[in-house]
Amino acid sequence: MPTAPVDSKGTQLYFTDSGPVKGSTDYTTLVIYHGSAFTGDTFHKLLPFGAKDNVRLVILNRRDYAGSTKYSEEELADLNAGRKVFMERHALETANFLLWFVETEKVPKVSSDRKGGGFSVMGWSMGIATPLAILGHPEVIPKEMLSKLEPYFRQLILFEPPHLTFGYEQPPGAYDAFTDPDYSTPEAIFNNFLYWVSSHYNHSDPPSASGLDFSKRGTLPSVDNMTSEEMAANFDPLAATRTEFPMFFPMQPVLNTQSQKALFDEELAKTYLPNVEVVLMWGDKTTWCVMYGMIETTRLHKQNLADGKEIRPIRFIRITGGNHFVHWDDPNTFWEATLEAMNN
Repeated sequence: MPTAPVDSKGTQLYFTDSGPVKGSTDYTTLVIYHGSAFTGDTFHKLLPFGAKDNVRLVILNRRDYAGSTKYSEEELADLNAGRKVFMERHALETANFLLWFVETEKVPKVSSDRKGGGFSVMGWSMGIATPLAILGHPEVIPKEMLSKLEPYFRQLILFEPPHLTFGYEQPPGAYDAFTDPDYSTPEAIFNNFLYWVSSHYNHSDPPSASGLDFSKRGTLPSVDNMTSEEMAANFDPLAATRTEFPMFFPMQPVLNTQSQKALFDEELAKTYLPNVEVVLMWGDKTTWCVMYGMIETTRLHKQNLADGKEIRPIRFIRITGGNHFVHWDDPNTFWEATLEAMNN
């Protein structure tokens, strides 16, 4: 079971690796961080796709999920108190993983045209907050580490980010699966959550905050497409209960500051990893919280550009018909969108 060290204290991250692309010296390494409750196994259908498109896939399990080191009591205390240091550690751990992988696997650097090679780092759902921390906490990344990382870090892909990833306020009237009074225990909340989050919804087109589908339950939940064995590997309610609730509540101010610095800080865009491109991928049948995350990020991006600010470039890619689990239900369509993100 391959693991990578991400600090000097013995902390390890479990990962699955499709391996180097045979005969290639310029392949892209796509590193994927999973979201809340659902593990990296939900992306394993993609492992056979990479080599034919010159892509190496590396799929991580985040801290506390199977194979990776659990958070210490001190770390959980920081998380539950909403302390910035918790996300600063994520910034360092992400950078340490990428540099360990460079040194261990000798992956190609970013190509001169920045369309290949290097790392495309993808976060899914709330898992986006982990790699986004690199861009949002520059003060914790030592200059020596930064100089080693820069030739390899090409792109950050935000796949299906909910508004909570960015610390945005919830729109009025929205259904909240985590505060629904019909579900009072952590187990019941997450059992409701897995059906709500994996369903398909009908929002207005073009998307707007006033046209969001706030239904308590949509149609065609992706979890119905998982066998009991697949669900056992894909879904980890224990890790989610320990680590995800605080991200939705006390950590929100920290995540808002992190996202504002990562995406909309003009000075950082010019001076700190200035060549890293950001791509936001979203499915138009996803949950309201992802639609709103996309809508609000689009609004802020346009507003900053209209104000004349030279912020970090963001591309937006729509996956027609895709829900929050399009990578599971329709891996071919998801892969086409991912290639568009990486190769444009």
